[in-house]
Amino acid sequence: MTATSEHRQRRGKPGARLSALLLGIVAWACLLPPLQAHPHAWIDLDIELEADTEDRVVAMAQTWVMDPLYSRYLYDDAMEQFEGDTPEAKLAGLGAEILDNLAEYDWYTDIRAGDHRIRARPDGGAELVLQDGRLRFRFRLALDQAVDPRARQLRYRIYDPTYFIEVLHDTDTPPRLELSTGSCHMEVQKPRPDPVVVARALALDYGQTGEPDLGRHFAEHVTVRCD
Repeated sequence: MTATSEHRQRRGKPGARLSALLLGIVAWACLLPPLQAHPHAWIDLDIELEADTEDRVVAMAQTWVMDPLYSRYLYDDAMEQFEGDTPEAKLAGLGAEILDNLAEYDWYTDIRAGDHRIRARPDGGAELVLQDGRLRFRFRLALDQAVDPRARQLRYRIYDPTYFIEVLHDTDTPPRLELSTGSCHMEVQKPRPDPVVVARALALDYGQTGEPDLGRHFAEHVTVRCD
């Protein structure tokens, strides 16, 4: 079993509250004895690339499905700290703040065409809803430059640089791209971190961040291959 799959099976164990370092919403507080390893929260991704009428990729729609424990902490914080007449209104306030604070981290998203990085920015607001006990955070990134995936190799990674949160694609909803002509396959390459890096991550406590950009070692690489 890989270190990543071991982390996945630990969902629901004692953890910590929201990380102010990542989302900038509330101060860090420890509720239960610390979990002696990174990551401390998990996100399942649902990704759809969007193409224009010329079959050039112009945007990426993202849905982050947060693990039940992390969802509960975020939900409770939203109910306590945000204004609104309904839970939905308070969640909307939290969603907007999360989207704004993630700008410092480029929304955890690294998109490249060939060797060139493609910048992206939110197009519209974010939606944060509670469904089946898990928060779903939805937003759309518009690419600064349209990319023809048939002419240039398009690939991306989505990860938390600090590796406080593990971010992986949901196997039940693989990434997708639909073109008006031809078809595309999204190849998800699982991370294969060096055992030394894995050991360092496992040794980190909740109050430590480790080496800069630690999360890149545990990121999935997705390559778009079109006919």
